[in-house]
Amino acid sequence: MAARIPRHALTFMGSSARLAVKHGLKKGLTRAASKANPALLVLEAVVSVAEAVDSYLKLSRAKEHRDGLRRFIPHEEERLRLEREQLSEQLDLAKEEIAMKKDVQRRLGELVLVCASTCKLAWVELHAIRSSDLPDLEAFDRQLEMLDSAWSDLRHAIGNYNESSA
Repeated sequence: MAARIPRHALTFMGSSARLAVKHGLKKGLTRAASKANPALLVLEAVVSVAEAVDSYLKLSRAKEHRDGLRRFIPHEEERLRLEREQLSEQLDLAKEEIAMKKDVQRRLGELVLVCASTCKLAWVELHAIRSSDLPDLEAFDRQLEMLDSAWSDLRHAIGNYNESSA
């Protein structure tokens, strides 16, 4: 609410103060009141009443809005509770999925290491067969097949490991 003071009210207060100094407080106020314009006083009273009614209506609307929000709070709390539960379930599923991927990666890593050691062992055996005095061609062919198989398994395991890591 704006605190506006009408011009005639200021005039009335000024003249009341002058007359109160000159004739005393009671007599000065009586004389100042007799000089005031009654029509302006009535209009100012009507404006003041209208402002009071407007303020009351604004207060009523604000109370209705507040009460509506109070009724809305339990519904909103329930919606947020359900949303939290859903997000918690999604988080649990994501944690399980991450744990599974981590386990798969660990197993694939172990498989890659086993395949690599098998390839290394096959190369050592091939080298030993080839560098012997009388190379056994059948043993060499068996070791070569084993090396090809291990190499194929190693490439497959590395491919799976790379896919699961990405």
